[in-house]
Amino acid sequence: MASKIITNNKSYNKVAVWFHWGIGGLIILLLVAGVLMDNTPKDNISLRAMVYNWHKSVGLLILVLSVARLLWKFTHKAPAPLPGIKPWEKLAAKTVHALFYVFMIGMPLVGWAITSTSRFPSFLFNWTKLPIPEMPFWKNLDKAAKTDANDFFVEIHELMAFAAIALILLHVFAALKHHKAGKEILVRMMPNYSRKIG
Repeated sequence: MASKIITNNKSYNKVAVWFHWGIGGLIILLLVAGVLMDNTPKDNISLRAMVYNWHKSVGLLILVLSVARLLWKFTHKAPAPLPGIKPWEKLAAKTVHALFYVFMIGMPLVGWAITSTSRFPSFLFNWTKLPIPEMPFWKNLDKAAKTDANDFFVEIHELMAFAAIALILLHVFAALKHHKAGKEILVRMMPNYSRKIG
């Protein structure tokens, strides 16, 4: 019987796909940049300010996109689970996805708290006419309390970054494992996915 090309109705729609790859790419970019930020020469104040401002700005962009993605998830039905997926695998996938939302929203919020308690001004995309607003929770703290809060949030942010790296590696490993086993979990998150049947 001759084969034919059909669109896989079990794949994610374009908006979900772009949210996935767009936010994922920005997160990986920020994680790599976060590691490199410590190597920025401390005597080059203008360079450090530029790097940190871009890091904070992209982090806030991820926050906005992640909230939009969560709203999209609540208002649009996901594709049906593929056959052959074990119950524990479904539970693990749901748990990992929930943790991703915790990190995608929680990490930028912690980063914003760092910015709000820092003694240095921060600007969106390094544009000095557009300062990053402070969170109202930390605005009225005295200098010593702000310093303590800043140190705390920096430590939490770093711990979350390492946890996020581990979660991403687990996610990639699981997707590749299922792909190697012939399950279409990975490819159905690709744009314009189609497959041969027949």
